[in-house]
Amino acid sequence: MTISNIHSFLKKHESNIALWLLCAIAITIPFKVNYGNLSIILASVFTLVTFKQKTFKKLLRPAYLFPIIFFLITILSSVYSKNTQGGFKRTDLELLPVLFVIIIANQHITKAKVLKILNCFLYATLFFTFILMLVALFNRLKGINSGVFHDFTDFYDQHPVYYAMYISIALGYLLLYPVHSIFKNKKGFKVISLAILICGLVLCASKAVIFIDLVLAFFILFFSKNTLKSRLSYVFMLIVVAVVFSKVNFIKDRFEDGLRFSQEILDYQPTNDFREKKHFNYDEKENISDLELRYLFFKTMFFHILEDDKVLFGYGQGDVQDYIDYYYYSYNLAPNWYEGFNVHNQYLHVFITYGVFTLVLFLAYILYSFASAIKHKDLIVLIFLIISSFVFIFEVLLVRNKGIIFFYFFNTLFLANFLNFEDSNLRNKGNTKLSWWV
Repeated sequence: MTISNIHSFLKKHESNIALWLLCAIAITIPFKVNYGNLSIILASVFTLVTFKQKTFKKLLRPAYLFPIIFFLITILSSVYSKNTQGGFKRTDLELLPVLFVIIIANQHITKAKVLKILNCFLYATLFFTFILMLVALFNRLKGINSGVFHDFTDFYDQHPVYYAMYISIALGYLLLYPVHSIFKNKKGFKVISLAILICGLVLCASKAVIFIDLVLAFFILFFSKNTLKSRLSYVFMLIVVAVVFSKVNFIKDRFEDGLRFSQEILDYQPTNDFREKKHFNYDEKENISDLELRYLFFKTMFFHILEDDKVLFGYGQGDVQDYIDYYYYSYNLAPNWYEGFNVHNQYLHVFITYGVFTLVLFLAYILYSFASAIKHKDLIVLIFLIISSFVFIFEVLLVRNKGIIFFYFFNTLFLANFLNFEDSNLRNKGNTKLSWWV
């Protein structure tokens, strides 16, 4: 096959190939990192071959601009860090959102394409979750591990909180949209799918995700267009599900142990005076709950960034972990305990790493995404944003490969659909003077 024939083939089937490459990215999100990276590389190469000049103009829109600006900020932050090499080691991960922006902006994204991609994501999440359940059962029977939380998702080297988020979006799509099923018995398929996903969510045992899922389910069911009687029956069923969840031992234990909060932790005050510093002993560290730990991290690093006069530009991408570890050491929270741990709060992480201006930019991007979803009344996008924004309070999602891919891939995809929808409406109205600021 000659080069001209290849070019002709790509031009003829460009739209379909591009769509299936996007589907491939979505399908590999719940799977291992190397397969996900391979799908992104293939999509990037195809975009390079089929790149359109008009894509440059698209990249000036807010939906696409933030990831690009944020990447440039990470480069500058690395350059001005004392540990420049350490900062640049992260830039390959920070480049991922930019790749998504270019890949997606180079295509014409429609609602139908988004739904097809979500449909593929649903099937992938179902399949990979079922495999994880079989592995968890085998491990439990063999006494290898508990098959819960980190043990549940370790087979794919995934974080259980991230995986719980995948399941949540798959559940939302399954319940809100007509799924393109390859099975004749669609009701049976839906019931089995719900059972697999809910079981997977339970085994992920993420307190934050289970809590926000139940809250969202309550509001969606209660404010649905069904009759009052049916809404109340759905809410009653949801309450029953919540009660059943609370009776599962490992879920009950994770909520009870993880949400403990003592007065001693509440009274903790960070300080630069070493004579007055709190030094946590072995027993105290052994008994710190998940919620208490996040409170300690937040209070410690928020205090010290103010005291260190690093509010404007943060500690820098190359130095931030060194500062975090130093302060953990000063309160005897490290070594051997929390050395190398991040602050477990995405908003605080952005603040202490890049400063207040970048934090404001990040919050503006989140608010812009919410405003777009509300404007277009897209419930699945709102669910995605609410879950992500809530989890950001308890986890630094955007420092790991899978967290970055999950958030930026879907958010860029959703925003691209909104922009193309608006462009189509403007063209239909005969308006040829399109504003880039949508």
